[in-house]
Amino acid sequence: MWTSAQRFTCRAASSWLLLLVVVFVCSCAPKLASEPPQPAEDDTERTGAAARWSYEIRVDEALEQLHLGLCIEGPRPTRLRSMGDAMSFVASARVRGGPVLARDGQNLVVETLGEHGCLDLEIDLEAAVRAGGRDTTRRGDSIMLAPDRWLWYPAVVPANINARARFELPKGVAATVPWPHIPAGEADGADGWRRLDHTTFGWNAWIALGRYRPIEFTVAQCEFEVAVLDGQRAASDAGIEAWLRTAALSSAELHGRFPRERVSVVVVPTAGWGDAPVMFGMARRGGGGSVMLILNSDATDAELPGEWVATHELLHLGMPLVADPWMSEGFVTYYTEILRARQGLLGDGESSPPEDNANTADSREDRAHDEQIRLALAALARGFRRGGGGLRTLAHASDNMRSSGGYRRVYWGGAAIAFDLDVSIRAASGGRRSLDDLCVMLQKLALEHRRWPAEELLEMMDAEVARWRAAGELRGEISPSKIVARHLQAKSTPPDVEQLHRLAVEIDSSDIRLLANPIDNVRLREGLFASKNQQP
Repeated sequence: MWTSAQRFTCRAASSWLLLLVVVFVCSCAPKLASEPPQPAEDDTERTGAAARWSYEIRVDEALEQLHLGLCIEGPRPTRLRSMGDAMSFVASARVRGGPVLARDGQNLVVETLGEHGCLDLEIDLEAAVRAGGRDTTRRGDSIMLAPDRWLWYPAVVPANINARARFELPKGVAATVPWPHIPAGEADGADGWRRLDHTTFGWNAWIALGRYRPIEFTVAQCEFEVAVLDGQRAASDAGIEAWLRTAALSSAELHGRFPRERVSVVVVPTAGWGDAPVMFGMARRGGGGSVMLILNSDATDAELPGEWVATHELLHLGMPLVADPWMSEGFVTYYTEILRARQGLLGDGESSPPEDNANTADSREDRAHDEQIRLALAALARGFRRGGGGLRTLAHASDNMRSSGGYRRVYWGGAAIAFDLDVSIRAASGGRRSLDDLCVMLQKLALEHRRWPAEELLEMMDAEVARWRAAGELRGEISPSKIVARHLQAKSTPPDVEQLHRLAVEIDSSDIRLLANPIDNVRLREGLFASKNQQP
């Protein structure tokens, strides 16, 4: 899922960087399977619930060749496929101890599994790196290589597939993948096997191999494994860990814990991209949650905690994969500001109030909290204003975002919807309910292998709000679908939303001021930024 500079938050990137990333995005739009991979209509593939696939993966010392061994128990497949255009990287493919596999377009033909029931493929990693693209890079003794370049699998993937993989690596070489280890108490758990679920074979992932020491930690009940590719960098391993811990806690602030059991992260140090500490990021879901982040090689430890890109990417992993960008990117853009303010992370030092005659700790903390609110609302107001207008409706902009390049309109138009929903729900419930509750409700869908139309998710939201109404939790009428429709049918952000009405603020062209009245509006404003959790 695309995130990063294409969002064009009004703060981060120079104009030339935006142009570079938009061209990059438009030429490399992600290929995401909306449903599990399926064969062609004339395919005679045989598979079933009894199928079990076991992968053994080896690389050479130079990280130039990858051996992929696949042993299949159960029905024999007739073809192997990959998620991408990977055929040109296959140096050889054969039945173990038997014949070479024939090539048919982008498929490998399997006429027999031989006496061993296994297939052996040799993948030219160096050719994959030379081919370039957003998914592949070599940095010294480390390489980032997405599975769509090398992972082959039977053309039909059973819904309840039993698949596993393990690495046999040269001494000193590590592999960072989103695939979870099989617990020691289960069969195969003691042999280094990892579990591959259905999403492994339909969605891409970020994977790293190389001579690095992974950074491993647990935060908010989630295990993180981080690969930092070779390259000069000012940030230390400890600083990178602190940065990602902070970003993960933003998601925990919303969900009560990090919404996944495990996440892998690939950090790519890069020079010459401007002043932002982190220039680009992308979250993926294949085989589990994984994130790629392009780190400014000059960024220091102190500059990283609280920057927005890592927070944004990790928030995606707690949402369903939504087909409509106004929701998938807009909601995350909104919460990127709100949650960092709840944590007190906004600003480069300016969020701390200057010393004055107020000599109590409570007074200083109150003013620091107010400054976080002001900074977050100022960022939202700027985004709504700069991304709020166009010649066509927001619905049209969202449907055509990648072809038209209307990222700013869609990201901030969607953020305005999230803001309107959140404020309206809080007002109708007297602060007892919020958009947070609806996002937590939808989080369970994040692990499902499908893309969700926003319309279907809105029906779920409407049903949940109806339950609140029946339980007497609402003192006013509210319809999420009607609120969303108002925005999608408009060519600009509604003026009341752009001006942050109902939050007791005063906005001019360059600043925002928090007002002390009306008191109900002040309470509504405070509720948006009240922290729900105290995570370690």
